[in-house]
Amino acid sequence: MPSALLLGAVGVVPLVALSRFIETSESRSFADLNLSTNLLMLRYFGDRPQPLVAFVTSAGIAGLTGLVEETNFRGALIPQLLEKTGGDLPLAVALSTLIFAVLHVNPLGVFNGKEAAQDAAVLLCYQILTGSVFAALYVFTGNLAVPIVSHALFDFYVFFFTHLNVTTQMEYAANEASMPVAGRGIEAKWMAERGEKFITGCKETFYLADTNRDGVLSREELRIALYSYGIRLSKDESEIVASAADFDKSGAIDFSEFLDYVGPSGNPSRAIKGSLLGVADRG
Repeated sequence: MPSALLLGAVGVVPLVALSRFIETSESRSFADLNLSTNLLMLRYFGDRPQPLVAFVTSAGIAGLTGLVEETNFRGALIPQLLEKTGGDLPLAVALSTLIFAVLHVNPLGVFNGKEAAQDAAVLLCYQILTGSVFAALYVFTGNLAVPIVSHALFDFYVFFFTHLNVTTQMEYAANEASMPVAGRGIEAKWMAERGEKFITGCKETFYLADTNRDGVLSREELRIALYSYGIRLSKDESEIVASAADFDKSGAIDFSEFLDYVGPSGNPSRAIKGSLLGVADRG
């Protein structure tokens, strides 16, 4: 059993690396996958950090999922497919992995338009990759406990750390939004023109996007954040928008620049549209 725990822990490393790549990627292909995971964790645990509750619940769900799915898809299905394929192990593994992946994708999504079909394809590929790792662990170790441990650890990582990341980011944004407006300067200017509700909304939007919490937005952070609002910019389009908002050309957007960018139109979407069209929307 100790060796199974160790091998399972080692086996989860490439999956965690894959997950981290997806979480931090600005690719549109992963935007909805990240968003759906974040929303799922918010439904499970709420919008406030609950480390103890999330830890215990995530461990329980992940452990049960790892046990049930690996017992069925690897422990039971691969031997059955070996019999049906005349002992062809690569084919049996490939088929079991494909079945595992297909059953994790909503089939109705394929028929809900081009974007939904693309999302389903991304999720299918993602599940094929994870399923391939679990299958390889089972085949090369011959011990079902190894993929069970690896699967459980991976699901725990996704559940628990997504909860912490999302809720602490929301807490950070709420704290920054509650800070009093300076008596003079850019914030005071737009407070007088647009009101306190506008300033608070801008702060929440800005600091939710500031995922590394350094007080400024990079082009990548801006593009990723806009996915959550349904604004899907290409890399070139995001460069146009970031350049338009970065008034001092420092390579990053601070909150004062963000206010001056959004303030004239009173709406981020309209400001972005104006940048892409090469015009200034003054509301």
